[in-house]
Amino acid sequence: MIRLFAEYADEAQLVAAAAQLHERGYRKVETYTPYPLPAVDDALGARPSRLPIAVFIAGLVMGGATYWFQWLITHVLYPLDVGNRPTNFPLSFVPITFEMTVLFAAFTAVGAVIVLGRLLRLWDPIFEVDGFESATATRFWLAVDGGDPVFDRDRTTDELTRSGAARVVVQEERA
Repeated sequence: MIRLFAEYADEAQLVAAAAQLHERGYRKVETYTPYPLPAVDDALGARPSRLPIAVFIAGLVMGGATYWFQWLITHVLYPLDVGNRPTNFPLSFVPITFEMTVLFAAFTAVGAVIVLGRLLRLWDPIFEVDGFESATATRFWLAVDGGDPVFDRDRTTDELTRSGAARVVVQEERA
């Protein structure tokens, strides 16, 4: 598997290069920047995250399940007559239901970020690229995956060079 990495001095060059590659049909492109750049997401045509929807649904489902479980225990399985109060009084279920809703929404958010962000991997072949550590401080990097249908090593290298890259690094991964 081949990947090309291009290093850029500033964010404007990176955004322009990402937009050009997207216009030419490249879809397996990633960027590495020292801080978030929403313009890059727009240039690459990235869709908005569906994580908030998943978090909301997980919270809602677990909140409903918690409420149902409390109702099942106090009204159906083990009803207690305390001061002639109803056994299924909804206000008594609100605090636990709210807490469980927030807890499971948070678990969903943290789990999804760890798994979808590939944070379980402690090492990535990109760390072997000389100078890549500058992506956390001062430089902007763009990676094009060799599995992209439009990818051609020489042509893509030439396009990245013409887009203003300070240097283009070819990385061949061993399986």
